[in-house]
Amino acid sequence: MVTAPSAPQHLVRRAVEEIWNDEQLAVADEIFASTYINHGGLITDLVQGPEAIKTSVVLYRRAFPELHLTIDELTCVGSTSELHWSARSAHPGVRFESTQSGGTDALVGVTWTQEAHGQIQESWTEWNQADVLRRLGLMASPEAMHASGPV
Repeated sequence: MVTAPSAPQHLVRRAVEEIWNDEQLAVADEIFASTYINHGGLITDLVQGPEAIKTSVVLYRRAFPELHLTIDELTCVGSTSELHWSARSAHPGVRFESTQSGGTDALVGVTWTQEAHGQIQESWTEWNQADVLRRLGLMASPEAMHASGPV
């Protein structure tokens, strides 16, 4: 017996596949509440509402050409979903390969979402932000910081 995905799973799947991967930004207006807030990311609580989702997608895709998210695992309990994802990008200095394609240099993360009234209300995302900043040259590696000695 095949069961249909729950409403939260369906919303999360649409966010990944339609918004992040296919750049159908208008979908954000459908699936994210006007009061939506992301409690994770580089600047906690900065992403608020569907317009901020659209801006985030544009900015990440500009920084990471050919960005593609893969749903590695998606579970749901009640109105809360847990998404384990991996990403790949064609950025020349920051190559990410999907864990499902056998790559060893994947950017991976976990996103938890809370759904109500048929829309995503809140999310929390954790991923290795420091590693990405180091790969972009925006943060020194631990080895480089150690080699430079105390400030």
